[in-house]
Amino acid sequence: MEPKSKFTKLTLLLLTIGVWIIVFQNAGIFPRISPERITVDSALRIQGEVEVNNTVFVKGSVDANIESINGYSKFYKDPRTGDYYVLPVTDPYQ
Repeated sequence: MEPKSKFTKLTLLLLTIGVWIIVFQNAGIFPRISPERITVDSALRIQGEVEVNNTVFVKGSVDANIESINGYSKFYKDPRTGDYYVLPVTDPYQ
């Protein structure tokens, strides 16, 4: 019964290693091999960075923080013409 015992031990060891690799990937300790594809029909809150290699269609409104995009200025300078444009920004503290 020696070969059967070794086979059983090896099989259990490989299963254990595979399960722990999946646990560590879900915890974010090990990186995923392939990117995760997400398709939703309802609202989705995203935190962090997202890399998009295709077109994204947005239904509804998107909150954009102009200060983080354009600095603390409410003006936009067109690099081609040098003209300044006022961005429609409302200050919630006024």
